[in-house]
Amino acid sequence: MFAGLLLILVFYIFSLTGLFGFGTDPEEKYALPLVLLIYLAAMWSFFGMRFQITSDSVVAVFPPFRYSIPFSDISSVEIMDEFPWYMGWGVRTWGRKLIFAGKHAKAVAIRKGKGFFRTVVLVSENPDEFKKRVEMALK
Repeated sequence: MFAGLLLILVFYIFSLTGLFGFGTDPEEKYALPLVLLIYLAAMWSFFGMRFQITSDSVVAVFPPFRYSIPFSDISSVEIMDEFPWYMGWGVRTWGRKLIFAGKHAKAVAIRKGKGFFRTVVLVSENPDEFKKRVEMALK
């Protein structure tokens, strides 16, 4: 994250000073701040990702997205092995699965009895503990 931010900052300084031909066009001075804003928004999403267990549902938050799974829709909770690396990070769909991933690791797969997404995959820091907490909340 910091390497990307540093690279954007270096190019912005080059554009302000005119080094290496950067910043000779007036439009270039606005392009790099826009890239910086997009980069910061993406990082805000990744670091804002969280999973919550409320009194009546499991909630996945990946700013600006929020997905709630009512306990009444949950049919089972399982541990899923690492999903393929080519799926990427972020909010992903894979068939009728909805995946909230900030890394490629073990995850909690929540199976639903109804709705378009029949499986919601949450890649949490401690999937075994999260699974236990969801199962306790279901009782």
